[in-house]
Amino acid sequence: MTENDGGRSGGSIVLALHAHVPRILRCYRTFDRQAEYFDVYRTRHHCRNYVEQCVLPTNRVLLAAIDRLGDQFRFSISISGIAADLFELHAPEAIDSFRELVMTGCVEVLATPYDQGFAFAYSMQAFAGEIVRHRDRMTDLFDTAPRVFRNTELICGDQVANTAAHLGFDAILSDAPNQALAGRSCQRVYTCGHSNLPMILRDPQLACAVSESFDGSGPSGAILTAPEFAARLANVSHNAVAGLFWNYQTFGSRFVTQSGIFDFLRHLPDLVVARGAVGFATPSQVVANGGRMDELKLGQYVSPAEWGGGLSPWLGGSMQSHAAHQLFALEGVMGDPANSVAFRDWQCLHAADYLLAMSMHDRAVAESARLIPHLDGPYHAYIVFMNILDDLKRRSVGQARDPQPDASRVSRTTG
Repeated sequence: MTENDGGRSGGSIVLALHAHVPRILRCYRTFDRQAEYFDVYRTRHHCRNYVEQCVLPTNRVLLAAIDRLGDQFRFSISISGIAADLFELHAPEAIDSFRELVMTGCVEVLATPYDQGFAFAYSMQAFAGEIVRHRDRMTDLFDTAPRVFRNTELICGDQVANTAAHLGFDAILSDAPNQALAGRSCQRVYTCGHSNLPMILRDPQLACAVSESFDGSGPSGAILTAPEFAARLANVSHNAVAGLFWNYQTFGSRFVTQSGIFDFLRHLPDLVVARGAVGFATPSQVVANGGRMDELKLGQYVSPAEWGGGLSPWLGGSMQSHAAHQLFALEGVMGDPANSVAFRDWQCLHAADYLLAMSMHDRAVAESARLIPHLDGPYHAYIVFMNILDDLKRRSVGQARDPQPDASRVSRTTG
């Protein structure tokens, strides 16, 4: 039970929402020589749409729920560093809306890799640097230092957990690894890695029940209503923890307003609180409660089951693997991080979205087509990315380059 549970005997609901927007790549060609890798117009357009369709309406619903319920409704948010940069540049009202939430005292800010990449699979030094940079960015934005870590795509593993613990985090969020759980409940807090870092798991059945319902792939084919879902949450048992981890694009982009997704989100907190069987808690509250935690041996990496449970959606293809290896092979020649514009360009290219765009997996192709429709499929995405890396390598070894045009480092052409 949490310190504000009012004596209820049920479990806790950990709602965690994640915001991420990548920069959109230009169609960079072999003979291009300008150090402009990102398309400013497409990036601005995508960022504005994301904020107007997803972030602002979702945050308004959440803030209204806090106004009604006070500290009976608590949750956490994570915002990638790239998203924070783009919000400040193209949609500052998004940052204001997040600040409003945090100022209520009911919302916990989580840490995440700044550029939402796969540095953890290639360079722990780069990985740790991304996390520290993101923690500093969130501290500056919200005047609070994150205490809980959420990795790219909820991917976890023993080494990832050990790094998070070494950097001083109190807990980590992860997907529920079926093999490691071996029949045990995903609604418990476990420890992972030799650091015994507490790990809060996403409940895939509960989290996916909503998405499957609204996209029509659920077993009944009917839309899941807020009262029905609240009744399911009421079954979370004493001292159990149900993780509902969603991306902001779930609300307003993947499922548009007309689907009823915002009505669902608007009514759910009140219905859960009214039942009194379970309560909302932040990750830090759950960990602070203590209690017995069994060890969960994750092995190397675990990703959400919808993506196959491993890294194959991002690194499983030959194009993806080659691109990622070439990207991180540049780490040692990028120069001083504090002074190098090329180094920041290299960091921006870490975003997992670019590797996903090279996947031949049907779901990945569909996801990428929505984000970067101007790239003609996985092969074109690979060619564009490698052209950029070749140019970045030439810049990093000191060959003659055109000067960087502006601080935003995004192209003024549409490719």
